[in-house]
Amino acid sequence: MSNKRKFKCKSEAQKKVIAIYYAKKAKAEKGKKSSNVKKKKPVWAKGIRLGMTLSTYDEYLPHENDLKENKERPVVVIEKNNRDELAVVPLSTTKGRNRTHLPNYQQGQSYFKHFVEIEDNEGNSIVLNEKFRANNPDEDVSAEDLEKITRTVLFHSKPAPENSKKIESFRQRKNAE
Repeated sequence: MSNKRKFKCKSEAQKKVIAIYYAKKAKAEKGKKSSNVKKKKPVWAKGIRLGMTLSTYDEYLPHENDLKENKERPVVVIEKNNRDELAVVPLSTTKGRNRTHLPNYQQGQSYFKHFVEIEDNEGNSIVLNEKFRANNPDEDVSAEDLEKITRTVLFHSKPAPENSKKIESFRQRKNAE
């Protein structure tokens, strides 16, 4: 198709009217294109990071003590492997036994539970899916809080021996590839 116009302009006024017509037409088409395009939801989990938080429901976590069935709960990733399997620690907003305060996370309103989870309620490895969804990166735990969580959960808590066994089996799966 040629870029030539269908008729010749005989005066400057005609040129201006035609220029205005095409400018309005282009603007209208541009507006239509942007309104027809559906906005995509952001994908927060381009890569799994240590300290990343995920949202899940208590019913998907295997540890049954202190958990309510329908409560949505954040969990923090403390270890990952090459197959994108995760070891996570549940977070909480209330004080309780086997919980430690996180002063630098969520304005000091959060606690972490002293339990490491490497499998979901069905015995499958924890991976990003409909059960465990990535949160906004703004909600990630800082490096110093992550270090505190890992140290406490693995060495300085009542369930530390059990947690260490879970992490050891997780690491063996990691090396079995």
